[in-house]
Order: sequence, then C-alpha cells, then structure tokens
Amino acid sequence: MQETKNPLIFLIEDSTVYKDLIVGYLQSKNFSNLKVFKNGEECLKHIHLKPDIIVLDYSSEGTSGLEFMLQVEREYSHIDFIFLSAQSKVDTAVKIMKLGAADYIIKNDKAPKKLVESIERLQDTTKQEKKRFSFKLGVVVFFIVLFLIIMIITFLSVFFDVGM
Repeated sequence: MQETKNPLIFLIEDSTVYKDLIVGYLQSKNFSNLKVFKNGEECLKHIHLKPDIIVLDYSSEGTSGLEFMLQVEREYSHIDFIFLSAQSKVDTAVKIMKLGAADYIIKNDKAPKKLVESIERLQDTTKQEKKRFSFKLGVVVFFIVLFLIIMIITFLSVFFDVGM
C-alpha cells in the first residue's frame, strides 16, 4: 500500500444496496478516497490510477474475483486485495489468501467493521515496512560514510607521510 493516511480504495460491487452500505461505512470511518465499480472490466479502465486497495467479491459477473486479482497483480503488484464475499467455503478463502489476497471477509452484519479493521491493519503494516526500510537505509548510509572516512584517512596517511 502506497498511501497510508487516506488510501485510494477501489470497490467492485454489483449490488447497489450493499455498495451504499460499504461506502457509507467507510466514509464514516474517514476513508473518503473511494472509487466504486459494478464489475472488474469497469475497474480495469481506471487501474492506471494505481489504487492502494481493491475490495471485490469472489463471485462477480464476467471474470471471477480471483481471476481479476491474478490478472491485475501481474502488472500492479503493490495493490492489496480484500475479498468481501457471500462465498463462505473455508477452502475458497484459504486458496485466495494463499494466492495473495490480504484478507477474505464473509458478507454479514459484521463485514463493514471487519473491512475497516483489515484496511487499518494494512495501513499499520505499511507504516512498519517504511520504518524498517528507513532503519536499513540509515545503517547502510552509516557504513558507507564510515568506509569513506577510513579510506580518506588511509589515503592521507599514505600520500602525506607524517614521518613516524
């Protein structure tokens, strides 16, 4: 996920009622950077906007949610996928998670809350990854500077022999 404060979230949902429920709940939790699509084909037309998260259903008209995820991941590996589906088979959820989905949430009365929790977990993970990267970069820079100082001292001592 690129943007941690207000991630760009694409929601693919063909049910108007459920779409309105999810969008309303996300907006009430300050996730306002949303784009909604009825199907994967419509979403693909806007994929160049590089969403941080795509929330989609396992079963959708046209391409299945899993096929869509695998297709998009080939070019946009930074996108996190959260499945929000009525499909409650455990083996389906496990398969999707193994193939790279960040989460699989079953549509029920707790789904909107679980979706927000999942997005927040992804945000926290991104923050931790950025901190780890900054730390690693700091360590590398430290050792490069140390190496350069040692090389300069060695160079000065060889070419400007102080007569010991």
